[in-house]
Amino acid sequence: MKTILESIDTRFGTASKHAFSRGNTLPYTGVPFGMNYFVPQTSDQEGAWFFDPHLPIFQGIRLTHQPSPWIGDYSWLLLTPVTGDLGGESLFHRQSSYDLERAVFQPHYLKLFSLRYQIETQLTPTCYGALLSLEQKQGQPLALYLHAADEMIVTQLNAHTVSIRLEGQTPTTKHSLVFHTVLRFEKAIAGLKKEGQDVRINLTDSKIQIQVASSFISENQALHNLPQKDFDACKEEAKASWEDLLGRFEIVETGPSDRSFFDHCLYRLFLFPQTFYEIDSTGQEIHMDLASGKVKPGVSFSNNGFWDTFRTTFPLFALIIPDHYRRFLEGFLNSYRDTGFLPKWLAPDERGMMPGTLIDGVIADSACKNMAPDLEKDLLAAMLETASKFDPQGIYGRHGRDQYQELGYLSTDYHESVSHTLDYAYSDFCMASCAKKLGQLELAKTYEKQAPNYRNLFDPETGYMRAKDRGGNFRPDFSPYSWGRDYAECSAIQASLGVLHDIEGLIQLMGGKRAFSHYLHQLCQDVPHFETTGYGYEIHEMSEMATAPFGQLAISNQPSFHIPYLFRYSDYPDYTALLIKTLRQKAFHPSWKAYPGDEDNGSLSAWYIWSCLGLYPTCPGKAHYDLGIPHFDHLRIYLADRDKWLDITAQHNYDHFYFVKDCQVDGQSIQQIQHEDLLDAGQVNFNLSWLP
Repeated sequence: MKTILESIDTRFGTASKHAFSRGNTLPYTGVPFGMNYFVPQTSDQEGAWFFDPHLPIFQGIRLTHQPSPWIGDYSWLLLTPVTGDLGGESLFHRQSSYDLERAVFQPHYLKLFSLRYQIETQLTPTCYGALLSLEQKQGQPLALYLHAADEMIVTQLNAHTVSIRLEGQTPTTKHSLVFHTVLRFEKAIAGLKKEGQDVRINLTDSKIQIQVASSFISENQALHNLPQKDFDACKEEAKASWEDLLGRFEIVETGPSDRSFFDHCLYRLFLFPQTFYEIDSTGQEIHMDLASGKVKPGVSFSNNGFWDTFRTTFPLFALIIPDHYRRFLEGFLNSYRDTGFLPKWLAPDERGMMPGTLIDGVIADSACKNMAPDLEKDLLAAMLETASKFDPQGIYGRHGRDQYQELGYLSTDYHESVSHTLDYAYSDFCMASCAKKLGQLELAKTYEKQAPNYRNLFDPETGYMRAKDRGGNFRPDFSPYSWGRDYAECSAIQASLGVLHDIEGLIQLMGGKRAFSHYLHQLCQDVPHFETTGYGYEIHEMSEMATAPFGQLAISNQPSFHIPYLFRYSDYPDYTALLIKTLRQKAFHPSWKAYPGDEDNGSLSAWYIWSCLGLYPTCPGKAHYDLGIPHFDHLRIYLADRDKWLDITAQHNYDHFYFVKDCQVDGQSIQQIQHEDLLDAGQVNFNLSWLP
């Protein structure tokens, strides 16, 4: 059975706070990869945590671009329906309780009933806007408040149409960021009234539909982006756009497993990156280049952190939606053409966050799987320039580029130097792989020599990757439990395993397979202890690891995503299946407390989906998958590259069977599977067992 869209509750993972994450998600209503999402706001007192699923307060529907609370929102607009005169100008005076039991939170449809005003609010999205339906049940005339953080200019264009211009700056590069929204009312507007910094639009009717559209380009473009269909037709169109992607997975037999969380993860998978280009009146794709303030041709995408998504999200896109993958690559290449650098964290332009330049993993994975061969030459050139060019602002490209080239590592002069060094070594592998595919063998050799640079920070005495000063001396005050400072959102325990591209080399560095196996075993058996050295306080990732009974595995965060699959390379290969099935059962929940940590841009949802398939892309940029353990008795996935379905089955899939006795592809036993072989296969069958 394919996913029933109406069964997905977008509130899964939203029961989060600044100090503790259960996903740190928002209940987005939108279309896949849409430019805007829509979320009911429950509080203006919690900053980026403006929605609480337990709080039955409705301050309005927020048109949002927030990809993560740690990034924050930008160009947002709050629309609040009310009736009658209010006692003050604040959101507190404006808000209403809403009926939690009657509320509908679905990917393509949002409905709330305001108890104070007796207003039913419904919304269904388009890529660039939405249809909003308001009905006051006692026949009282409606009004709509507009509220925003940016400077807001509201203009009535005609009897039915209002234009809103929000002007701010991008957070890091401080470029001008102008966002245009138009509201077209099916019935004439009674008038506009400014109240403080906000605007009230008075209406004459108790029931009305409002077309909403937006643009980062111009008011005229926003008018062009207005929905062209009525509410029901737009709702069906939004539903169809979701079902096209969700329908590429079909669960034939669930077995003993519940599918609701899997379906929710599919929804999360197709939210990011978000569209940042528009279609003009001639049908051309155009985007705003924020660096120059000029409108340029071509596609563009935003709201994506590559440190998070290169590991799981994009490899899953490569398997399921290769056509979208190619479009994303075109957009990222346009970002390079606009700025001179490939992006690291877009929202809407470069945030300069997190170590490395891990879009390199996205590009290398696309190359080894032949996603966009005609773009590979330009993408490699962009990788090379991004790796070699200095950004005086310290936002784009490689931090400490010159020192890395000189020493083969970043020193303690740089924050998170160990994580940066490991990620740069991986990027060197990615560039070598892409150069080799294009026949640029000398260039490939240059970067192949740098790919083992991770070795420069390994301390054989302690068995961990450690920070060094410029003189090659290890930082003296070392503890493997110390988080931060030299490591990004982890300690040496997790970071030392961050050599995705050379697992065999890492095994030898650690003393051979037996020592490597002991390291993994000890990591899982250890207490979830941490020290706050690098941060000075307990960050939420520490809290999530400490309160979960998984030792030092820390599956709540990206540096640990591949660790369960490293057991496939150890003396205990059966433990991978044991860990994956246990984590699926104990760390993920079909509820508002859904995830073991931040669900960053679909990356943790993609991890869960991979772990339900029984496959995992341990090293993006290498075209093979390691084996896990499937979740369902029989799952089918549509392979667009071959226009065919692949069946993944699990025999003896009992709750207490935690091991894989055998895995066969079309009847042939395997230990690992190549991407091309998977595309050509008809069936992958796992035979599960009680004991290994």
